Amino acid sequence: MSELPDGWIMAPLEDLGNWGSGGTPKKTNPRFYVNGTIPWLVIGDLNDGVVTYAQTHITEEGLFNSSAQLLPPKTLLVAMYGSIGKLGITGITCATNQAIAFCSTYQEVIELRYLFHALKNSRDTLVAKGKGGAQQNISQTILKAHQIPLAPLNEQKRIADKLDVMLARVDACKERLKRIPPILKRFRQAVLAAATSGQLTEDWRTKHFKESGSNNHKISGKLVDFADVIDPNPSHRYPSYESGTIPLLATEQMSGLDSWNISSAKLTTSKFYEARKASHDFLNDDIIFARKGRLGLARNPPQNSCYVFSHTVFIIRAKVGKILPAYLLWFLRQEWCIEWLLLEMNSNAGVPTLGKSVMERLPVQIPSYIEQEEIVRRIENLFVYSDRLEARYQAARTKIERLTPVLLAKAFRGELVPQDPNDEPASSLLERIRAERAAQPAKAKKAMTPRKPAMTKMTKESVKEVIRQLPKDKFSFDELRENLTGDYDSLKDILFTLLSEADPVLTQVFDQEERAMCFFRAGK
Repeated sequence: MSELPDGWIMAPLEDLGNWGSGGTPKKTNPRFYVNGTIPWLVIGDLNDGVVTYAQTHITEEGLFNSSAQLLPPKTLLVAMYGSIGKLGITGITCATNQAIAFCSTYQEVIELRYLFHALKNSRDTLVAKGKGGAQQNISQTILKAHQIPLAPLNEQKRIADKLDVMLARVDACKERLKRIPPILKRFRQAVLAAATSGQLTEDWRTKHFKESGSNNHKISGKLVDFADVIDPNPSHRYPSYESGTIPLLATEQMSGLDSWNISSAKLTTSKFYEARKASHDFLNDDIIFARKGRLGLARNPPQNSCYVFSHTVFIIRAKVGKILPAYLLWFLRQEWCIEWLLLEMNSNAGVPTLGKSVMERLPVQIPSYIEQEEIVRRIENLFVYSDRLEARYQAARTKIERLTPVLLAKAFRGELVPQDPNDEPASSLLERIRAERAAQPAKAKKAMTPRKPAMTKMTKESVKEVIRQLPKDKFSFDELRENLTGDYDSLKDILFTLLSEADPVLTQVFDQEERAMCFFRAGK
């Protein structure tokens, strides 16, 4: 990293807060989940912002019987598995699974929002530290050793405030840009609807037929009356890919309105290519129509003679003199065509497949050949306009997407807000905090008592009596267990029974200081 500004240092995350990770109650025990009231977060719940919702909830019993911990609001969350570096800040009291690390920050050292933004800026670095196979992960050890640029505390607050404002503006721009694609889609569909209904060329018809003295009329029928529907691979068998050199195009290679991503295609053999070419060659004005997995996406084939199509598409070929191929292409791009086909398919399958007979029954209504030509000309002119708007949208979107990393990088180089020489340097602050924490007396270790043989019976009354004899009103599960000779599961069951009594001898609470569940004796 380049030289840090005056007063800044590189600091490991372990010096900036208390770190931990959650846990997962046993999925096989319904008592840990049914009617649960504790939000239990998984990585999918993290949103790179304030988290206020969890898809899953667990019970207090589930919390008690797992390594999950209750986290208060304003706790930092970091994904360690899969989506490494995905972030969140708790907006509710909740628990997490073990794939999420959490941090209760040392407020005298670091501003929570500053740490959040610093980790967002470090995401690529954290991802690069991932280990494992299909699902990369980082450990708490790796996470806590990760270093970030630490500014003086006052400057951290200024940086966080500035980033909050500027990134909110970036997000607002993104939200406004999201409205553009649906608008363009509606515009294009409105053009096609007007074109095929006759509205688009109404003025042309009035003028043309008045001058020619002829009458305009439309022809109605089914798609099969105007075009051939061809299955390019009637056997529906997957060809050999061994030593393949010829692209096999499927619906996955369809991109945008009319593009093809040939580089992603599987390669089949020349033998398969020659066999398909012998049965039917492909023409430049053929229409390729997706029929399996995806539906529609009508377009012309690539302008490259060396390829074959899979059975996931139909080839639709306009009959000469019946319909203009370009008009048929625009006709098949209408949303109502897809909706009609879906209704006719009436398929509940996971991957619906459009049959040839259904495709051939698609209702088609066409104007005269000369009007088709005029319709195509007008559609293309209007789509040029929408394409220009889309290009401008894509350019703006690219610029906006680059803004967040640029702003973050600038912030953590010390270039976003001015430095104040009166701010206490981060190094002095961190050294003082380390010294203060080192000077604090270490917590006395619990005296370990020899484990006695398990009792054959442990009753509610015997546990109550031990609770009454404890020297302190506040105690942990382990402290209680050290004074009993019963087994873990029996004691656990008895405790939950005692907690549910009308006049319980103890209560269970979350200790904010210890960040763990504990018990309080109700009275001797």
